[in-house]
Amino acid sequence: MRLTCDLEVVSRLLPSLNMKKPCKPTHSQLSIGRKPASSDAKETSMMLMVCSAKDRNGSKYMIKGNIEQIFGRFIQEGKATVRVKNPEVDLCFSKADPLQLKNFLSVLRLAAQGKDIKNVTLSTLAPASTKNVEKPKTKMVILTKKDYPLTTNFPYSLEQLQISQCKLKRIDSRIFNLRRLEILNLSDNVIETLPDDFGKIDKLRELYINVNQLIHFPPKLCLQNNIQNSLCLLDLSNNKLQLLPLQICELHNLVTLKLDHNELKELPPTIGRLKSLKYLTASNNHLTSLPASFLQLYLDNLDLFSNPFPSDAGENLSVISLGVPSLVECCARSIRKNRVPYSEEDLHTHLCRYIESARHCWCGGYCFQSCAKYTSYVPLKKFSHTVSAINLTGQTEVPIQSFLCSPQCLARFQKNPYAYWKK
Repeated sequence: MRLTCDLEVVSRLLPSLNMKKPCKPTHSQLSIGRKPASSDAKETSMMLMVCSAKDRNGSKYMIKGNIEQIFGRFIQEGKATVRVKNPEVDLCFSKADPLQLKNFLSVLRLAAQGKDIKNVTLSTLAPASTKNVEKPKTKMVILTKKDYPLTTNFPYSLEQLQISQCKLKRIDSRIFNLRRLEILNLSDNVIETLPDDFGKIDKLRELYINVNQLIHFPPKLCLQNNIQNSLCLLDLSNNKLQLLPLQICELHNLVTLKLDHNELKELPPTIGRLKSLKYLTASNNHLTSLPASFLQLYLDNLDLFSNPFPSDAGENLSVISLGVPSLVECCARSIRKNRVPYSEEDLHTHLCRYIESARHCWCGGYCFQSCAKYTSYVPLKKFSHTVSAINLTGQTEVPIQSFLCSPQCLARFQKNPYAYWKK
């Protein structure tokens, strides 16, 4: 019975002697086995053996009657503590596989109580090999096809993985089994589609898919709970994206979004929902205006250079459709106006996305399809602390699309565009 994890051995005697020994967890192999019986012994003793890179021969601890307590509250996080009576030390486990740790502690508990564990395969208490006690690999960089692991698996302990210049057309499904992965860099390949399996990676913070052949970004990827809560950086630059899904605005913790050198004609109308967003780059696209919700953002850095924004800083008004709103739109307007709580348990996912795509009217109301579109020019300083000109002429104002929800608002606007109610 073996377990590989990080282990810290803490002596309980040091505080009583007014001493403190700083120590760091070391990568170790723990084994439960039987001590070879001597000629006068009636039975063999169960031992816990701890081996590390500095001590491959290992330290042995008696198990039966010698385990004072096992603290397993954080087993699901790969953490636990075993309190040993003699010597007076605490064995602090971390970075262990939760399932293996649970099984290991179960066997340890049974052995400490002297119960029968004949059905469990025990380990030989022999010195550990270098391979078993060396620190697991946390970073891997693959820059050529010949270095790509075809016959071997990726190390389970990887926290950073970069695969570039390998002409990958699709993402290897083995990558989604790397539960500790925090940074995934798949730049400079020929990936055309993304699967929905990113939600299997619990701790993914940074995702680089730049310099590929992406045409569509999958909406379901943004609806994975793990991705919504963990992803801080998303780099989609140098692809062939023409449209971003509304669901990308569900990435609540997204801080950096890079969209340079794509074919985007517009940004999602609900982009203002990205409350954590601080760095946005969308240079060299086909943007001609920004959505009204952009006014809800305040960024540290914004780059919209080389987009075909109109240079005429005039205002224009176009009526899309100001007929009688549909029943669906009436209900959605009422929900937003009265702040009625809802979730995907109450409504279909499609209806939830529809409600979240509401457009704000200058009067404070909401509208959807039935509205008039109004374009005004706003200086970039209103959105960001640091900005760059959007073209070589030094233009720093961009058109913002705003909306009027009813014929009454339209009439008031046409009568006096600078009325007090226009904010």
